[in-house]
Order: sequence, then structure tokens, then C-alpha cells
Amino acid sequence: MDLTEVIDAYLVESEEFLRDMEAILLRTEVTTPSDEDLNAIFRAVHTIKGTAGMFGFESTVKFTHVVENLLDGLRSHNIPFQTELTEILLNAKDHLSYLVFEETKGKIPETKISFGNSILEKMKPFLKESNGEVTTKSEGSSPPAESKLTKQKSSFEIPAYLISFRPNRNVFSQGLDPISFIGYLKKLGSIRSLKTVSEIPNNLNEFDPENCYLGFEIHFVSDSDLESVRKVFNFIENDSFLHILPPEAGLEDLCDLSGQLPEEEILLGNLWKEIGILTDVSLIQYLEELKTRKTGIVSNTNLSTTTTSPAPTSESTHPNSGILSPKDSGKSSTIKVDSKRIDNLINRVGELVVSCANMNQLIGNMEDSNLQESSILAMRLLNEVREISLKLRMVPIGDSFQKYTRTVRDLGKELGKDIRLITEGNETELDRNIVDKLGDPLTHLVRNACDHGLETPEEREKKGKPKQGTIKLNAFHEAGSVVIEITDDGNGIQKEKVWQKGIDKGLVSGSMPDSEEEVFQLLFHPGLSTASQITNVSGRGVGLDVVLQNIESLRGNITVKSTPNQGSRFILRLPLTLAIIDGFLVEVGNNQFIIPMDMVLECLHFTDENRAETNQFFALRGSLIPYLRLRDYYPSESNDQNLRENIVIVRNGEKKAGIVVERLLGEYQTVIKPMGSVFRHVKGVSGSSILGNGNVALIIDIPSLFERTITLENERLNQ
Repeated sequence: MDLTEVIDAYLVESEEFLRDMEAILLRTEVTTPSDEDLNAIFRAVHTIKGTAGMFGFESTVKFTHVVENLLDGLRSHNIPFQTELTEILLNAKDHLSYLVFEETKGKIPETKISFGNSILEKMKPFLKESNGEVTTKSEGSSPPAESKLTKQKSSFEIPAYLISFRPNRNVFSQGLDPISFIGYLKKLGSIRSLKTVSEIPNNLNEFDPENCYLGFEIHFVSDSDLESVRKVFNFIENDSFLHILPPEAGLEDLCDLSGQLPEEEILLGNLWKEIGILTDVSLIQYLEELKTRKTGIVSNTNLSTTTTSPAPTSESTHPNSGILSPKDSGKSSTIKVDSKRIDNLINRVGELVVSCANMNQLIGNMEDSNLQESSILAMRLLNEVREISLKLRMVPIGDSFQKYTRTVRDLGKELGKDIRLITEGNETELDRNIVDKLGDPLTHLVRNACDHGLETPEEREKKGKPKQGTIKLNAFHEAGSVVIEITDDGNGIQKEKVWQKGIDKGLVSGSMPDSEEEVFQLLFHPGLSTASQITNVSGRGVGLDVVLQNIESLRGNITVKSTPNQGSRFILRLPLTLAIIDGFLVEVGNNQFIIPMDMVLECLHFTDENRAETNQFFALRGSLIPYLRLRDYYPSESNDQNLRENIVIVRNGEKKAGIVVERLLGEYQTVIKPMGSVFRHVKGVSGSSILGNGNVALIIDIPSLFERTITLENERLNQ
């Protein structure tokens, strides 16, 4: 049996549990955890333990068992929460993360097991304080619906645990195997007897081999308390009907249970007799109790308080029926889909968009109004499908921001700094592929802010600043893009120092220019670092150049703002998605180009007075806009038509510029195709697209095109 998909689901869910666990633990450094927080951490560890046990991941199970005991003591308040526990549990979370992901690949090395044992040793003093108390608490915290069991005075008591287990029919599709949970019971005791009940349809044509038609009645002997036995089924409880009667439960509890199960009461009585829960005598007592409930006449042998319980009704009460129970009716369902399938869907939708655009062009030249109307409707519906498909891959960036709380905390301790991380715009959505590739750039920028940007508490106090430094991560939408800002309130960047480093490296010469942006661009040159000494965090001049490469590979750009002694701000601008682009199609000669629509402000006729080569500025409503001719950078054959040049005004961040083209072809939605390895380093182009007529159009990368223009202009002036 191939368990690849099931194990992948285990890894994904474990990652989510561990991320939430870390977020809660980090909050405990500021405030005392609430009962809800402690319960959430306990559930996370317990669920991982249960699932790991299903797959036989013993190293994970053994480690989580001790961690679970500590968390159980904390949530039951038998162990008071202390600040030392935050560090211990964070280390436990890190080790558990390692175990979860590495044990799926093979056996865990002994060195790592020893490291885990050293973490568990630190927990022992706290566990000793609660010896003998956790059991008492858990026994006293049984669900209210079952607390009446201790009050019953029936002459009959069942000898051991009776477990009635009915998995839902679709349990296999959830990646769960009921037999694994039953097998895990053996770790707590012994299964004396087990009987299956089946609901295989009479008409075999209705039989679905992917459905579960079996239920289980289990006679289980164990010294463990009710809560411990229930925990075995914690991971599958929501996908099944489960009822556990503890030892010493009475006849009334059996009758209550029989009213909740789909099988006939007499059949259940015989089953319970076969597995040793009932004897011949107690079976008769059970049937008499059922008869009393049916007739409504209370016999003298029954309890003073009884309730009339109707017989099991039709399949509407069946736990496996397709009709939702009241508690399930309000739940929203979630389906986890392989991201490759979504990528494939978006690629196909993109190709469909291109084909539909070509069809619209052809239909537009025809005089059939009905055909044109149908074409417009089809395009509108296709655009809606496109929007929906793109949203499937959009995720809030807050999940990515969250992990930097731990990074900042650990770096603050290592560097001897008091640092607070603030995140804003957590709900801002971005393409999942972009979020995944943003991890390394953001990590480096956050580490730089901690090491280079912020001062020590003593230095900050001398400058009249709060001892605690602040780093802020902010994300928001702007003009069809996503902007991410990494801000600190530290030293700021010393322009003079950066320029001098550039001179020492032979990158620049002469006096420092007035343009702050030109100076700060040196920070992204390989090998340049302003750190006074090399540390474990930074100082080797490796990092910001890689950050720039990663951001540019995402069709984004990065700018730097800084004020001495007040702080720095790194601004990343990124597209919403990498798959499909809303573009503006232009033509130069016989070649077509696509300009990203979110950067286009307006289009104007390029008049004769602007044609002078010595004047590279365009007068726009009282201001001068620099411009370039696309033909100068991408030479192409003329189409022998009367040229009527136009200028497209574009915006890159806070700056405006113009691009002179020959023809404006209008808006165009297109699929982005990556350039081949030969053209990977070509400046000014971010990709290509195949148009509806089969021609190839280059997608203009506005930031790198302007950078290339500035470089060429500087070279011309220095000649």
C-alpha cells in the first residue's frame, strides 16, 4: 500500500501544529498562557503523537509522550507555569520538528536521540512536582455526560472498557486507517475480544471498495483512566462515532448506548455477550430494561430515575449516513490539493486566456453581432475563472511573517539586544510560489536589522531611545503589486561609510553623489559589508547581493531608505502572481512587447518637439519626465508604415518615466513563459509570451530596463 499521500498529509498538518505551538510559546514570554493556549499546545503534541504511532514512528512517539505528560500537568494546573518552561518547550518543539520530518525518511541517529533525551531531562524536575496529581485531575475531569456512571447503583457492572467504534464511510479518503488506532490500544492494555459489525449494501452494485462498511465492539482491559483511552482515538474521533464505557458502568449506560448505535438492541446485546461484557443473566436484565423503556413502565428493579429512549430510527440516525448532524451542519469543508495540480490548472487557464484573446481579435473583424456578443460573454466568464484559479494559490503573508518572531527572539538573546517584532498587513495575500521564495531574502534582511541596524540597550539609552529596539514587517497592496517593508529604528545607514567601502573595493571613485539611491545600490554588490567585525550573524559581505537576485527573479525590485540615528527601511515590490500578467501590448517595428499593466499610468502622442536626441525629457503638465526609445535597446526591422510615435508613461515605485513606442495595441492578458538559460541574464526582460497569432512578445522588466539605461548613460558621460 502506497502511503506517500497520507504521510505528506501528516507532514503538512504537523507543520501547522508546530507553527501554532511556537506562536503560543513565544507569547508566554510576555503574558501567562491561558487555559485555551495550554490546551491548544497539548492537542498539537497529542495529535502528532497519535498519528506518528499509526505509522510506527517510535522515536517521535517516545519523545512526545514525555512532552505530553508535562503539558497535561500544565493544562490541569498541577504544574505551575514558569518562565523556564518557555525555553524548554521551544527546544522541544524544534526537536519534535526534526523528528517528524526526518523519521519519515529513515531511522533517527543516536546522537539526535541523545539530544532529545537531554531536553526531556530538563522536564523531569517539573514532572516530579506533579506526581500523583495528574491522574487524579484527569479522573475528575471526565465529561459531564459520563459523570453519572459513578452514581449508579445497578446490581450489574461491566467488567472492563466497552468501546463502540463506528468509523465514517469516507474515513479512508481522509487518510485514516481504523485498524491502526485499534492496534495502538495494545500499548495501554489488552484486547480481550473484538467483534465487527458490517453494513455492506445488499445490492453489490452499490458497493464502493473505497468506503468503510465496518464497525467494532471491543472488550478492552487496561489500568489506564478513561481520558487516556479516549486519547488513543483523538485523531479519528471527528471522523467516526465513538463511545467508551469505563469499567463498572451499569445496565442503564448500555441501554443508552444501544439507542445511539445503528444496530438493533437485541443484536447488540448478543454481541456484548459474545465478547464477554454481558453474561446470560445480565443479558436478560439488559433486555428487561429495554422492555421497560419501550413500554414506559418503570419496574421496581430499575433506577429511580429513568428516561424514555426511542428505538433506533431510520438511517437518519446512522453515524455514517450522508445527512449532516446538527453539529456538522455549520462547518466549512477544506480540501488539501497538491500545489502542482493548481499550477497545472493555472497554466491551462492562462493558455485558454491567450486563445480566447486571439479568437476575440478574429471575431472583432467580422460583422456578426451575435457571434461578437457570445465572444464577449465567453471572455467575461473566462476572466472570472482566471480570477478564481489565481486565488486558489493566494495565501496570507502573515503565516510567513510569524516565523520571524522566533528568529528575532533568538538573535536578540545571542546579540545581547532587547528587540520587539511588529507585524502589520498579515492578511495581505500573495502567490504561494512567491511566498515560498521570499523566505531567504526576508530572513537575511531581518537578521541584518537585528545585527547592523539596532543598537545595544546601553547605546540606545545614551541616544535617548527606548532600550527595546523595534523591527516592523509590513505588507500592503499598491497599484496591482504587493509591497513589503522591513523597518528598524536603529542606527540607520551611514552613506559616507558605504561610499568609502565602495571606493576601497574599487567599485566607485570620486566624490559621493547627491543621489541616496545610487549610494545604497552599492550595498547589493557582492563582497561589500559595512560591518566592523565578522560575527555568527553577518559581516562577510554575503547576503544582500543574493537578496537582490532573488527579488529580481520574482520580477520585483528593492529600494532602501534611511535616516541616520533614526533607522532604515527596505522596500520590496513584488507582483501578485508569477503565472499570468495583465499587460499593455505595444509594437516597435515588426516586434511586439508587453509592459506590465500595473506600471502603466497613461499613453500620449509623442510630438515633434520631443524628438531631439539631446533632450531626453518629456514635458508632462509642467514637469519633466525622462524617457527612452524602445527601438534604441531592441533594434527591429521597420514595418514601412507611417510612424506616429507614442509615449507610455510608467511608474516604478515613486518615480515616473516614459517609453517611446510606435504602435499602441491595447490591454492584453497573457501567460508568462520563462526565458531560456541563454537569455537569463539579459537586462530589461523578465520573460516572454506567445501571442494568439503565434508571435513571441517580450515582457519588459521596467526596473532593470531603467537600471540599464542609467548605466549606459553614465558610461556615455564618462567617455
